[in-house]
Amino acid sequence: MKAKKICAGAMALVLSMGTMSAFTGCGSSTDSSSKAVTPEVSQADIKDSFDAKGAKLEVLTNRTDRKEDGKLDALTDKFEEAYNCTVEYTAYKDYDTDVATRMGTDDYGDVLCIPSSLKLEELPTYFVSLGTYDEFKDTYRWSDKKMTADGNVYGLAVGGTATGVLYNKKIWEQAGITETPKTPDEFLADLQLIKDNTDAIPYYTNFKDASWTITQWQNLVLSAAGGAEAENKLLQDKSDLFVEGNGYYEVYKLMYDLFSKPDLLEEDHANTEWESSKVWFGEGKIATMVMGSWAVSQFMEQAENPDDIGYMPVPVTAADGKVYAEEGPDYTLGVSANSKNQDLAKAYVEWFISDSGFSEQEGMISTVQNKELPSTLAGFKDAVFFEKAVAPDDLVGKFDEIDKESGVGVWQGDEDNFKIKLAEAAFAGKGDDGFNEIIADVNKKWAAARDKVLG
Repeated sequence: MKAKKICAGAMALVLSMGTMSAFTGCGSSTDSSSKAVTPEVSQADIKDSFDAKGAKLEVLTNRTDRKEDGKLDALTDKFEEAYNCTVEYTAYKDYDTDVATRMGTDDYGDVLCIPSSLKLEELPTYFVSLGTYDEFKDTYRWSDKKMTADGNVYGLAVGGTATGVLYNKKIWEQAGITETPKTPDEFLADLQLIKDNTDAIPYYTNFKDASWTITQWQNLVLSAAGGAEAENKLLQDKSDLFVEGNGYYEVYKLMYDLFSKPDLLEEDHANTEWESSKVWFGEGKIATMVMGSWAVSQFMEQAENPDDIGYMPVPVTAADGKVYAEEGPDYTLGVSANSKNQDLAKAYVEWFISDSGFSEQEGMISTVQNKELPSTLAGFKDAVFFEKAVAPDDLVGKFDEIDKESGVGVWQGDEDNFKIKLAEAAFAGKGDDGFNEIIADVNKKWAAARDKVLG
């Protein structure tokens, strides 16, 4: 068997490249005690298998944790054997920024997670079509997410996640909480019970890494809004972002109110520790975090008792009295237009998604249609799952266009972003006036850009 070389990505110049992807995971778990899923894939099992004659694929990934703990190695052995090739992983912690830098050259690997800041119309410049939507729609979930107007698909999701809140079930039970909260007030009251009745930190902000951790709150918005059409309706109604009932107001008011309560948070926001927080969470020193369900498996690996790690729906009840949970894709894999081994690269993409076992290993929703939900989402039995609706033809790409034009950056977490400003105002105890001032500025910028883009 060929040895694989695993390359760590060097940090590149920091660029302002727009949005992070919804449902995107980050972090670098170094625990290697749990077993990787080893798929039973032989030469005959892989579609269109061929002898690549020792070719090498470079795959760019955001999963620094799985690069470090060797689990990508274990998954990929079967593919290398079947195709007579070598797969080299290059992992980046600040993925979108660093890969955007590489994409300024002709050398950006063979297979890569498509940066979420790339516009749909730019896809054919940097990637090759994997096939058409009509070919993929009955086989793969979310195959429209990286689709151009002509129906060509340039990326397929590595897996999917659901929106919600990570919590330590043992600590919540010790606090006397018997039901998961369904409203922001109930959520805050439960965190206060944890403060009063346990020694755990009720909520951990991970604010030192806010460039990506604070964007996890954005994942909650459509669930709080209550349905698949929420984003389309926002554009069709030409609504401001922060209006009661549209999700943005409810989610970020909850975040603001929580961050305004220092007794419910860690003492020093500037010196939080992402990797350590996984261990502390499993030890019962931290009770709650807003994270995508992609994080559940990472926290289970670090926990003294993995069964203590739970995941609950967004604590917001929609206008119809139901609690909703958006499911959606993580990063999507695409094939570089500059790859010298495009057929092999395409085979890798479909193999990774269909046969590698990666989504099962990570507790993710499989991209393959009709597979069962992972056991990590057992707490969502009463929630209504939905996928964000495709935009109508006249609105395709318009939300992202307005977001970029306005500079609001709904998926960004840089120091000038509204999420950071809200957090800092909350930490400073500026009260409702601070919240209202910031969201009024966001609404003003959004409205100007919306009127320019939509007319």
